[in-house]
Amino acid sequence: MAQAVVADHGGEVPRTMEELRKLPGVGRKTANVVLSNAYGTNEGVTVDTHVTRLSGLLGLSREVDPVKIEEDLMRLYPREDWGLLSHLLIFHGRQVCIARRPRCGECVLARLCPSSLI
Repeated sequence: MAQAVVADHGGEVPRTMEELRKLPGVGRKTANVVLSNAYGTNEGVTVDTHVTRLSGLLGLSREVDPVKIEEDLMRLYPREDWGLLSHLLIFHGRQVCIARRPRCGECVLARLCPSSLI
């Protein structure tokens, strides 16, 4: 991938989803991370395992395919919030709504969450 950035882009990381996706090993998730974090551009929502799990638990999406989950989230939230949304869901999934031991008693979303244990 790094060789392609040097050879095809003069050492500059591309700034579009299309160009990033052409790089070896770069999918939507990676492209969304780069665009949002490096360039402040929200082309989509980064959907990793935490975002996938929480989207289902919180009732934000019934889908299991990351692209379809991304589409659901993009319809629910304004474009300017997509990058932050990804970070918040990932952080929440790592710190509070932990897969094997959710901390529903500490969760600020527990009253709204259809999957809450309290």
